[in-house]
Amino acid sequence: MTRFLIILLSLVLHCTVAAAITIPRDHIFVFERNTNTNYVCYDINLEDGKLNQKEPLKTYWVLGHETRIEGLTFLDRKMAFGVKVIKASADEAVVHLTAYKDLKIRICKRNGKWVGIVKAGGHEMVLQKMFAQMKPPINAKCEYVELSGIDLKTGEKRKERITP
Repeated sequence: MTRFLIILLSLVLHCTVAAAITIPRDHIFVFERNTNTNYVCYDINLEDGKLNQKEPLKTYWVLGHETRIEGLTFLDRKMAFGVKVIKASADEAVVHLTAYKDLKIRICKRNGKWVGIVKAGGHEMVLQKMFAQMKPPINAKCEYVELSGIDLKTGEKRKERITP
């Protein structure tokens, strides 16, 4: 009986460890939706310590209550969550998401940390999160996108809504 319990415990521990993944937490920003708990991460993409000018941000999904990571699909990249580079250098880039060309995101270093800076509602902010409120019943149309971040001038938390 003791042997059985030891084997059972080791199997449970093995399965638990095998299922664990490491999700980076130092994102430039994340994109969430009201449709489920999955979210898209936008992380800095450096090459030899310099900003990758062709692809300044790495993008990927965190799925299933943070149980797995997957790359964006072709449609995700081309229609919604992909990143289009407007201009780039070794230490700064200006990009926009494929779904919303009017919101420019400046990727640069601020106080030694890579950030994404946006201008919304007449204020510049360090972008931390974008949240899309999708319209039911099929969630194919976006009602609004809420930008969350830190105001560059005041240092206070700021939220702005944009309607695509």
